[in-house]
Amino acid sequence: MPHQPNTTAINAARAAVWSWSGSNARLTIEADASGPLGHMDGEWTLDEFLAQVDGLARSGLQKLLTGQSSSAIDQKVTLGNGDTARMIGARIDDGAARGLLYARVTNPVTLVTNLDGLEPVYQPIWDAKTSQLAGFEALARWRTPHGDLTGPDGLSEFGLAADWTHVAPTMLDKAAKALARFRKSAGDVFMQVNLSAAEIARPVLVQEVESIIRECDLPRDVLRIELTEQAALRDVNRALGALAAFRAAGAGLILDDFGAGHSSLAWLADIPADGLKLDQRLTSMMSRPRGRIIIKAIVDLAHDLDMTVTAEGVETGMHAQAMKEVGCDFIQGFVSGAPMCEDAILENLRSHKGVVSMKVLNPE
Repeated sequence: MPHQPNTTAINAARAAVWSWSGSNARLTIEADASGPLGHMDGEWTLDEFLAQVDGLARSGLQKLLTGQSSSAIDQKVTLGNGDTARMIGARIDDGAARGLLYARVTNPVTLVTNLDGLEPVYQPIWDAKTSQLAGFEALARWRTPHGDLTGPDGLSEFGLAADWTHVAPTMLDKAAKALARFRKSAGDVFMQVNLSAAEIARPVLVQEVESIIRECDLPRDVLRIELTEQAALRDVNRALGALAAFRAAGAGLILDDFGAGHSSLAWLADIPADGLKLDQRLTSMMSRPRGRIIIKAIVDLAHDLDMTVTAEGVETGMHAQAMKEVGCDFIQGFVSGAPMCEDAILENLRSHKGVVSMKVLNPE
């Protein structure tokens, strides 16, 4: 039976993007003029905005926006016209915050969790310092009519296509449930799942993620969303607002493929991310003196921003050692082992009592 979390459905018109600038004390709200939040569209001073919400929310909102409480922002408000809304997001630093403003509706969300042929596999991610298992990346795979597993790019050969509107929440749901089982044997490990640009544009996914985390009884930040800057550039403001909302809802955030394409330092300033993943084209330059200097500089910068760094595309033990020497926190790639199905991972975890090193899953 489809999984039906106790949450509310929100379409694009019912989710406005908000951003707070401490430098000029202004709250900017981008709302669909024809939607229920259309009257909130525009730029507001803090006092003007607080005058639009019920008295119970004013003190909490003022503390959240001006940096007098925790970085997560999640406040129920009653707007001046009587509508109930939810303001969720995260403070980036003392000078900026952003997120989404939801108008409540009563239609339940249904997570589609029985997509035919979808069988996620999981690639281990290792602690660079200890070589112990730290987490996994969930990868979408489909069982073909021939019985083989193929990724999204291979579906067209069989006249199939991936509907990411359903694939993304299903992958998150399956990966979270697998993570809950892995943690029983392996302890404090995490799970990372990629989201497409289309998914970031769906505000309802924030509440789907929140429901998944709650129902799987996962701690904050262990279910992590990976996003490339190139994907978010489709709609920068909405993507940034959604990412801040994901963060407040309990999901970790990882910037994927960093160092490739359009990656920019401004991207690091705009997102309250937990970590970044170095693109494998960048990590492949580790053997070059200039490449090593660039990687070391990125690692140091990330650490100064309280972000972890994962080196992707690491193929040998020597390569892993070099990434460890420049300060990378995590290692992923051929050296970390091939992606495996959930049952194979659980068997390894049980047989080794959860203490798994790279040599166990990828013996040399």
